[in-house]
Amino acid sequence: MLAQQLSDLDRQLSEAERLAKAALKSVHDLRRAAAQGQLAAIDRQFEQAPRQLDQARTALAEARAGFSYDAAAEMASGAYTAELREAAAAQGVVIVERDGRLTAFPLLLRLEPRTAAVRIGSRMERRLNPPLLAEVLRKAQASQGFRPAAVLDRLFAAYARLAPALQPGWRDTTPGPGPIVPLLDLHAVLTLLPEAEAAYPREAFACDLLRLNRAPDTLTRGGHRFVLSASTATKGRNLLRVYDERGEESVFAGISFAPAPG
Repeated sequence: MLAQQLSDLDRQLSEAERLAKAALKSVHDLRRAAAQGQLAAIDRQFEQAPRQLDQARTALAEARAGFSYDAAAEMASGAYTAELREAAAAQGVVIVERDGRLTAFPLLLRLEPRTAAVRIGSRMERRLNPPLLAEVLRKAQASQGFRPAAVLDRLFAAYARLAPALQPGWRDTTPGPGPIVPLLDLHAVLTLLPEAEAAYPREAFACDLLRLNRAPDTLTRGGHRFVLSASTATKGRNLLRVYDERGEESVFAGISFAPAPG
């Protein structure tokens, strides 16, 4: 367990720090004795300081030898993920693992074994101690802002490009519900550039859809309401899956818009 190993390492380093501080004090006392010309004290401190430095060096060497954690192997085996999920659950954070992906809604997580880090959204987090990282996730969840109207306007702009092909003659002024456009097609329009797709992956898009679905009264700037079509299918290439704070799954397939009444 990484948390236990880090706790043991901290205890050993605390002892090394104590010894190093004692050695530093001896050097300080040695300088004072030299300034004052206390010859007996100079001889005593010259004898004591190197011994204390050797003790601190030995303590550091023992601490280093006693700590061994292969982050790449532990991440690959799932051991680190299991420990992180347990630590997160203790703080009320549910981490869902599906198809090799980790989410702590609405946060997307990705293990980075090569650099011993965890990517939270686009940010790299190198503090891997599970209880500490769990706290980081809890605070990040609480600080996640969401502007449903802004997200909806972006969706509608992409929708307006695709809807006429599905319903010839459709315009944003057409009364009644427009055609249902597959969400993955909308995502493709929103991420035409490769860098845009990397910055806004499907998982993040799905999280936005779930949060948008929780604000059903949101309208576009032009006064259009939306309907997200959830799917009961369990398979299909045009489905988007997302797992909420409790780990419950929602599946979305398409979206349609219609002018709001009145």
